Parts: sequence; structure tokens; C-alpha cells
Amino acid sequence: MFFLARVLDPVSREVSTQRVEARDAVQAESVIAAAGHRVLDLKPAPAMRSWLKAGLGRSVEREVVLFCRELSSLLKAGLSVVEALEALEANQQRQGSDKSAATGGSFYSALLRHLRDGKSLSTALAEMPGVPPLLVASVQASERTSNLVSALDSYLRYADLTARLRSRIVSAALYPSIVIALGIVITLFLLSVVVPRFAALYAQMGPAAGGTTRLLLGLSTLLKDHPWLLPLVGLLLLGGVAGLIVNGRWKRVLAWVIDAVPWLRHQALQLELTRLYEALAMLSRGGFSLHESLDLCKTIASGTSQRERLGQAQHLIAQGVSVSRAFAASSITNAVTERLLRAGERGGDFGAVLHAVSQRHAESFETFVDRATRVVEPLLLLVVAVLVGGLVVTLYMPIFDIASSIR
Repeated sequence: MFFLARVLDPVSREVSTQRVEARDAVQAESVIAAAGHRVLDLKPAPAMRSWLKAGLGRSVEREVVLFCRELSSLLKAGLSVVEALEALEANQQRQGSDKSAATGGSFYSALLRHLRDGKSLSTALAEMPGVPPLLVASVQASERTSNLVSALDSYLRYADLTARLRSRIVSAALYPSIVIALGIVITLFLLSVVVPRFAALYAQMGPAAGGTTRLLLGLSTLLKDHPWLLPLVGLLLLGGVAGLIVNGRWKRVLAWVIDAVPWLRHQALQLELTRLYEALAMLSRGGFSLHESLDLCKTIASGTSQRERLGQAQHLIAQGVSVSRAFAASSITNAVTERLLRAGERGGDFGAVLHAVSQRHAESFETFVDRATRVVEPLLLLVVAVLVGGLVVTLYMPIFDIASSIR
């Protein structure tokens, strides 16, 4: 959900209003605090349709990634930040784009205005709607090390990783969805068009027809006598699905399904840990302490339980417990990862170790998606073939009985 927050910038002493997307008020306050601002007032924003909000969120995410790529390339070419933003603004105006969701002309103009007012780039980005807190934190870290290009490239690696995993999930779900939809359409066609044509023939057979055939004919007769029944059921199903999407409850249903199936729960944890460790690696390389990094990573956690585990690890580390033991006690690691973290504690290059852990979880999740796709696709084809073939065989069995009785 979205919140409207009045915040105070401790550096410039300016009060401004920001629109923040968060799961609850606590997360919204943590997002604002991560940007270096102080919350003066926080209230829920006017409701926005979930499908529109999700579409805008995806659009903003893509535009922010494009902005990072373009800014990084211009900085590598030798331009300063202000010169690069002026070039991007001029290019946007030449193209005549009206986009203001993320990288339209107003976005660049607002950034330039903030920079000319003496604000840092991280502060300016934090005041832009839709800019992820991790990008703000990465840029803020670069201001300590004077290496903005590296910070932008680190965020791009994180964004590319999450986008790649998301596309793998969508690609894996696309084919089964098509097969299921096709099976439903074929089944409804048989019940509403083909089966009624056999009804008159089989009606005179009486008990001679099998029980399954009589049940199938009864269902077909019901659909024929009440033609409004099938559209009504379809509308109810579509309305239910649309309601889940609009209200955002599909996420709860999906979370419940994942929670109920142990192997799905394990793979969802692999995906969550991939994002977590990649974000920790990015922030660690940027100069943030692990305590600060964990606080920022709460903003990308997918659920309350994950945020609680991160808070527990953060608390243990603050008490002096080693990172490997704190993560193990908080159930955000396994035996192999714990040993890798111990090696990172001894070697000193902790960012590289965190990145290696993230890649390990990403490879594990991608392997699962590949194997599941290879198993589920032929299995669904088999189920649809058995369903359609069973209907056809059920219809033709009485014909074979009639033919044998004539002989």
C-alpha cells in the first residue's frame, strides 16, 4: 500500500511530502529513515487499484533501471553527474516523451533542481517517487567512496538478477497455463456441443448405457436445458480471479499454497535468500556496515517472517555474535552458506563471499525451475489427454455395446 509522509531533511532543514510504497506503516518509516529523513506525519494514501498500482510499479522499475544504465554510461564517458542529467533531460525532451512515472523530463528536472539547491544525489533520488531504497542506499554509499559508477553497476547487477529470476518464473508458468486453459476449453466444448448429439441416441438405451455414460449425459442435458449455467459459472470464476487480483489477495493465496507445500516453501526461500545476499553484497561493497545493510534489506523482504528473521540476526550481531552464527540462528542460512560466511569473516572480502552465496542460491532456484518445467509440462499434457480421451471413450463405449449386440 501507499503512504503519504511529511518528512524533515536534517541536512537542509526542509519539510517535504513524499509518497512511499510499503507493506505497513513500520516499513514505510524504515524506508524513509534509510533515506536519511525524519518522519513528521504518516498516513495512508488514497486507494489505488491494485492492478494499476502493479502496472505502474513494473513500469517505474524498468525506467529506473534504464536511468541507471544511461547515467552509468555517461559517467564512464567522462561527464559529471549534472552534465549527464542535463544530457538525459535534453534527449528526453527531443523524443517528446510524456513519461513522468520515473525518467520523464520532470524526473530529470526535479533531480537537477535538487542538485542545484545543494542536495546530494542520494537525497534527491530519495525524494523521487518510485525510486527503490536500495538504489538510494547504493548511491549514498558511493558518496562516501566517490565511486558512483561502481554503485550504479552494483545496483544494475542486483536488478538484472531479480529480473532474470522473475522472467524464469513467468516463462515456466506460461506453458502450463496454456495447456490447462486449452484442456478446459476442449472439455467444455465436448460437454456443450458433442455430448448432446449423443444424448438422443443413448436415451433409448436406458440401463444398457454405463453409469459413467449416464452421468455424463445427465451433465450435458443439464447444460443444454440451462444454457445460462455455464456462462454464469465462468463469470463467477472470472469475477473471483479478478477480485483476488484487484484486492491483492492473490498474494495471500499464493503464500498459503507455498507455505502448505514443503518443497515449494524451500524453493521460495531460495529465491528470497538470493535477493537478500545480493543486496547485502551490494551494500557491503558500498561501505555500509552489516547492521545498516540488514536494516535496509528489511525493505525488500517478501513477508513478515523474513523481516523478523533479519531483525533477529541484526540483534544478535549487535550483541557481538559472529555473522555466520547469527545468520544460522536466524534460519537465513544453511550448512554450506555458514561455512562460506566463516571464510569471509577470516578472509576479509565479505562482499565477494555474499555475492558467491547469492549466486549459489540463484543457481539452485534456476535448477529447480528447469527440473520442474521438464516434469510438469509432460505431466499436464498427460492429464489433459487422459481427461479428453476419457470423455471420448465414455461416449463411444455404448456404441461398441450396440454393435456387439447386433452381431
